[in-house]
Amino acid sequence: MKELKEYLKVIEEAKEDLCGLSDAVWENPETAFTEYRSAQLLAEFLKKQGFRVKEGVCGIETAFTASFGSGRPKIGFLGEFDALSGMSQKAGILEKEAIREGCSGHGCGHNLLGVGALAAAMALKAYLEDGHEGTVIYYGCPGEEGGSGKAFMAREGIFDELDCAITWHPGTMNMVCKDSSLANFQLLYEFEGKSAHAAGCPELGRSALDALELMNVGCNFLREHMPEKARVHYAITDTGGYSPNVVQSRASAVYLVRAPKQQEAYELMERVNRIAQGAALMTDTKMSSRLIKSCANTVPNRVLEKVMYQAMQDVGVPEYTEEEYELAVAYRNTAGDGPDTGFENVVEDHLQPENLQFLKSHRKDRLYDFIVPYEPVHLVKAMGGSTDVGDVSWQCPTVQINTAVWAPKSPGHSWQVVAQGKSSIAHKGMLYSGKCMALGAMMLMESPEILAEAGEELKAELNGQTYIAIPPEIRPAAISQLK
Repeated sequence: MKELKEYLKVIEEAKEDLCGLSDAVWENPETAFTEYRSAQLLAEFLKKQGFRVKEGVCGIETAFTASFGSGRPKIGFLGEFDALSGMSQKAGILEKEAIREGCSGHGCGHNLLGVGALAAAMALKAYLEDGHEGTVIYYGCPGEEGGSGKAFMAREGIFDELDCAITWHPGTMNMVCKDSSLANFQLLYEFEGKSAHAAGCPELGRSALDALELMNVGCNFLREHMPEKARVHYAITDTGGYSPNVVQSRASAVYLVRAPKQQEAYELMERVNRIAQGAALMTDTKMSSRLIKSCANTVPNRVLEKVMYQAMQDVGVPEYTEEEYELAVAYRNTAGDGPDTGFENVVEDHLQPENLQFLKSHRKDRLYDFIVPYEPVHLVKAMGGSTDVGDVSWQCPTVQINTAVWAPKSPGHSWQVVAQGKSSIAHKGMLYSGKCMALGAMMLMESPEILAEAGEELKAELNGQTYIAIPPEIRPAAISQLK
């Protein structure tokens, strides 16, 4: 049998094709549940690699799986490929300039994410072809941005068969993710009133816009009385028109309610519902609400995290040219003089003095070309954002890593992220992620007892908690369908 790292040569040999595939997805930015071209590019690539591809899984047109092998262990890699609306940006330049104003762009690096996970699946396939027992499944997961595609897939039980799931996310640092995420519920609230002349006969009108404004005010007063890490965001999607001399008969808003635990988010959502009902009562209007989607908090798995940290060390971080370091500095300078909040958050997670000293010594590095020391702590910290990876983590042991594909201080969901999406630094970080995930998966297949231990940890962490699935009548909705 070969040394495990030998199988990673598959990724290195295919790096031009993999980087070209990532660039092709970047060039075809598609938002949640409309990623037809991106899904096709990835699925066709996997077919040519000898994977068994199933398209349109879980009733979602742009969701697919690609599998190879048989029997256990079964390890899944989670791939994403959706873009963000309004994030159009030219590649490789140091200023904000859209390719086409108002169009989409890869502001979260999912063009890299999907291909990095695909690269890992390719290397694990090579391992299985060499006489090892087991199955690898690549999951093409659409609609992470505002759509919770994996939550809809989890509802259908597609991840239940896995012994574990492995994924990654582009970032500015190389590290194992050990924090949780915020659970959330997203809803559309619509108010219906009665139009009337705002001066001639206002007493005949019932303002839906008044109701919506009162709801927003009520939710803002709610902020003092909800859990510390909870969040409530809203976007007004319809103000009822542009004529101030008309009492607006319709108004609507999309709300996103978050909290560290899924049950907490559910309870907070019900409080927001009651505020909306109260606003309708105060204005003598009618209110209707519709759940759009939800996602669960991530359940960390320390057993898998330790394996992935070892894999990241064994693979070793990429080497960079002087030109790449200079490019990273140039992008870093576009972010201004403020603190690197991403770096500061990582420092806060570390307790051992030697690790703190190590991190602080790298604070002003041109590029974070090191692996963040891993400290397995019992206390689970909730990060500020949400991810539908959380829904997978309730179904099977799940682990996620970050690798450095952007310059330090690059803000998430920014033009800088889009501009760096086709750079050689991004490509190197993507290929590094694939190698790390593949090696970690091979290490787990070599030691099924570790997978069993990871499964026991998940049971202990859930401790009887009930997963709140998206109701069966709710279907995935593209952003354009919400308007």
